[in-house]
Amino acid sequence: MALDKNYIDTTNVNVVLPAVNYYQKHGSEEERFKAYYYLGRFQYNANNDNAAAISYSKAEALTDDISDGKAKGLLYMAFADIYNRSQNIDKEEEYVRKGVEAFEVAGDVKHGNLSAGRLGILLYNRQEWDKADSLFSLGIERAREDTVAMSVFLSNYARMLVVRPSPDPEKAIGFLKQLSVSYKHPLSLKDYGAWAYAAALIGDESTCTQIENQLKRLDEPRKNTILNWLYRIEQHRGNYEKALSYLIDAKAYDSRLVDNLLSDPIGQALQSYYSSEALNSKREAHILRLQLSLVILGFCLLFLLSLGYFKQKKDKREKEMERLLTIGEEANKLLTQTNEDLQTTLEDLRKSYVSTYKDKFSAIGELCNAYMDSSSRTDKKDYIVRRVENLIAYISDDDKLHARFENQINKDLNNIVKHLKADLGDVDKKESRFICYCIVGFDPEMIGSILNLSISNVYTKKSRLKERIRGLDSPYKDEYLRML
Repeated sequence: MALDKNYIDTTNVNVVLPAVNYYQKHGSEEERFKAYYYLGRFQYNANNDNAAAISYSKAEALTDDISDGKAKGLLYMAFADIYNRSQNIDKEEEYVRKGVEAFEVAGDVKHGNLSAGRLGILLYNRQEWDKADSLFSLGIERAREDTVAMSVFLSNYARMLVVRPSPDPEKAIGFLKQLSVSYKHPLSLKDYGAWAYAAALIGDESTCTQIENQLKRLDEPRKNTILNWLYRIEQHRGNYEKALSYLIDAKAYDSRLVDNLLSDPIGQALQSYYSSEALNSKREAHILRLQLSLVILGFCLLFLLSLGYFKQKKDKREKEMERLLTIGEEANKLLTQTNEDLQTTLEDLRKSYVSTYKDKFSAIGELCNAYMDSSSRTDKKDYIVRRVENLIAYISDDDKLHARFENQINKDLNNIVKHLKADLGDVDKKESRFICYCIVGFDPEMIGSILNLSISNVYTKKSRLKERIRGLDSPYKDEYLRML
């Protein structure tokens, strides 16, 4: 960019290729646009117009994605340069008009003036004299401080002034002098040809001949560019034979340009490029379709695998549910059976409780009866005492009565006394009675009264008994401790 802005026409594309290669895959669209544009500029400087046209086409494809109007205008004018060099005036005008519009939108006066001058030249070549005159006049008015743009306007306006149907040779010579003296811009061969012809038109033969002689000394390649001016000068003088000779040479030179135009190397290069791009696009589309097909196939496989997995999981869940239902049914049966057994057990316990409840209150009932019967007796107190003695006879020292008492406890409590005596080993009668009294729930005071022991001795004896039981290795140990 620095080289281009300083009018250093570099031809070494290696300067810009690293940027081109980088921005093909990275950066913004604007950076990619500029990389292609400057690559085209370097290729154009090296007269590789075909490659330049392709680079410019790549940049042009990105114009919709960038906002830099000046950059767009520069690209369009660069494209116009290529078509100018290949004498494709229609395409040149197309891109010049695009450039004019882009610079106007961007508000770039300097480049707008240059592109307007370029458009004036095109209109002049198409012999649209009034439109070209208007553009040149407006351009000269606007570009007074722009020496580059002014040189374009003055040079081409001067040439048009001497070839149009109503020539103005004096004004043309004034523009050329202004260009050379005021703006110190070197005149081109075409400028000198126009000056010589203008001098001939106003009758300044001396100036015309002087310039003409200089032009005739040029080598053939450069001389070819002013053949039309030499033809016009000789025709104006009436030297028709010489004029015809120059005209034939000019037409021969123009025919080579026409052949070059008809061959349209730029158009062929672009057509080849677009054909290649179309082929690449088709190939990329095919690859994309293959990739899409693979992705769809992958999703289908994933779906089938997922379906199989969930089906397997569902089957497993159903089997587990069947197993749990079976377990539930078995548990329900077991619970039903257990409830039935529990009801039976509860019924037995209820009967046992009623029996026990009746036994508990039968003694109270018997005492009540004794009290009622003794109301008319003179020995009431002794009578009741004897009845009480009969009721508590089972806790007396009598072995037979105690045996009955102990048997009743074993019957009611699952042979607890029998098991405990077996686990403790040697148990005497007194200790057996103590155990029985503790099991049936007599309080320490009552046990002390029956066995003739102090209350403290009862507590001590009961504590030692529990310690002996805790040391036993018996399945009934917890039940013993619970009952004591």
